[in-house]
Amino acid sequence: MLLKERFQITRPLEELELSLVRAAMASPGLLDAREEAILRTALSLARLYKVQHGEMDVGVGALLTPFREEVERRLGPVLRGPRPPTRDRLIPHVKDLREHAAHARDTVLKRLRGRVPPEALDQEIRHKALVLVAGGGGGTAFVYLGVMSLLDEHGLEPRLVAGASMGAILAIMRARMARFDPTEMVNIVRGLSFRKLFRFISTESRYGIPAALRLFLRAGLGRFFGAGPEGSGLRLKDLPLPTVISVGGIRRGMLPRPLEYYERLMGTSPLGLLNPAGVARRIQAAMGAVAELFTRPEITVRLHLGADDATGEFDALDAAGFSSALPGVIHYDVLREDPRMHGLLEGLLAQHGVARLIDGGLVDNLPAKAAWKAVARGRIGTRNAFILGLDGFAPRLATPFWLPLQRLAAMTVAPNLPYAHHVKRFPRTLSPLDVVPSVELASKALHLGRKALVEDIPFLRRMLTPLPPVL
Repeated sequence: MLLKERFQITRPLEELELSLVRAAMASPGLLDAREEAILRTALSLARLYKVQHGEMDVGVGALLTPFREEVERRLGPVLRGPRPPTRDRLIPHVKDLREHAAHARDTVLKRLRGRVPPEALDQEIRHKALVLVAGGGGGTAFVYLGVMSLLDEHGLEPRLVAGASMGAILAIMRARMARFDPTEMVNIVRGLSFRKLFRFISTESRYGIPAALRLFLRAGLGRFFGAGPEGSGLRLKDLPLPTVISVGGIRRGMLPRPLEYYERLMGTSPLGLLNPAGVARRIQAAMGAVAELFTRPEITVRLHLGADDATGEFDALDAAGFSSALPGVIHYDVLREDPRMHGLLEGLLAQHGVARLIDGGLVDNLPAKAAWKAVARGRIGTRNAFILGLDGFAPRLATPFWLPLQRLAAMTVAPNLPYAHHVKRFPRTLSPLDVVPSVELASKALHLGRKALVEDIPFLRRMLTPLPPVL
């Protein structure tokens, strides 16, 4: 079955579970803990289509079709209706669905006998994995540090991370730690500087689009990824957490303007780029060229590094660097002598008919769909996942200067929203220009992220706490 068809089957059942949990939280007397667990277990079992154990992946979706239809028939009208669900409408289904679910589970266990142990089926039904998707937006993304910190305090550790642009940089920083360490994160930021990460020297443009600012990500973060100036470091596949990075590609022969145009777009003098006001003026001037790429999707391709074995070989810093390369503003490239990476890049461009790589935020600023696909393909050993999207660059009237660019970014976010189970937007963030924040600003961003997420923690914990055994 195609993933698109699988999504159309499973997503309605996921939405029923989300509605059930939200209703139960809004009305504590709606269901007791066991009743809720029975209904959620039935919904989880109804969504099941593959059970993974070791290298074995056994399909059971067709076997559960009658049960899935029964669950939809019973709970759909109650949880999707115009009125909030009531106890008297839900309770009649609890006992019946428990019996039907027990029978369906026993049927599946018979099919799995000798290949997959009962414990693997139990794990798939009762345990939901957290997937964290980090959108771009320059300095606005640093609020995600607070999100990561608070999630860790509550024992909510992601099993997979995905990101675009600055969200990609923060994603690989998170993915290199099995457990989030806020002190280490702040220490990493402490060692960064604008002059270390960005240079104004003229360099060759091989895979990226030239710009006034050249991003030297390895100079700032290389030592944390085992990467020297000339050699590769950790690959995406080497990171403790599976990682997917969104990158854009310009189709061959379809770059709207000559390469030289983008290199001169923000001027040739570095003096105007050494202060936020100067950068803001130059970015405003460049916004038309950036908008041209946003609004002409036929010239771009969405690429997701780390989503398959081949792109999992990519150097993690190179993946995040290309994902952060805003045409005309920031240039990233691989110019070092590294035959392995050059081979991977040339193969990627040839495979997709792409001439140049660009900022992932221009094509897929909240890659929840790519994260969902990675889960559906068995990347984390379970298909039972909760995708939390972090959108720090969502349109805000409080930041009118950035509103046009935020609205363009929202166009690439919209197709991803059906694949996320919860999207967090932030009332306050750092400025997009704070791409290299001071320790004080990084601490402020961490505080803003934690403060914003506090209201969501009860819901996230309820969704991600393992269900008790009820069958």
